[in-house]
Amino acid sequence: MSIGVGYNLLKEKTLLSFHYGYVPEDKGGELHIAAVKFQYKPFTIHISDKVIFHPVNPTVFASYTFGKQFGLKFDRDQYAKGYYFWSPALREHLAFSSEFKILGDKSSKIKAISLYTEANTNDLYMISWFENRTTTPINDIFHLGFGVKMIF
Repeated sequence: MSIGVGYNLLKEKTLLSFHYGYVPEDKGGELHIAAVKFQYKPFTIHISDKVIFHPVNPTVFASYTFGKQFGLKFDRDQYAKGYYFWSPALREHLAFSSEFKILGDKSSKIKAISLYTEANTNDLYMISWFENRTTTPINDIFHLGFGVKMIF
């Protein structure tokens, strides 16, 4: 589960947002994650005067997982320098989302509510897929999420 705040740029064609995510202990270990996202909305389809559809929104983002077991580098006392080239805490992500935006009344404090779905992958999953394309289907490296945005 995550919560975030964002700001629309370039006449709502792009969105810069900051997120905090939490994974409870019973879902794989307690994790606290911060992320910075940049989303581009190249297509806008006006379904009605109150409903807007953004069918394909490419997104890039970086996430950082907090905790003593998640440093920027692996412990050199345990692993030789260069043994692992990636960071345990920092991930780079690629995502694609679709969004339905329902516009509110002009007198309302909430300008719109968006319902969205997002598929994303990260650098390690992509590397694993490139190295194992014959045994790993591409859909195995993506995760799917759903969410709600409130625009004020």
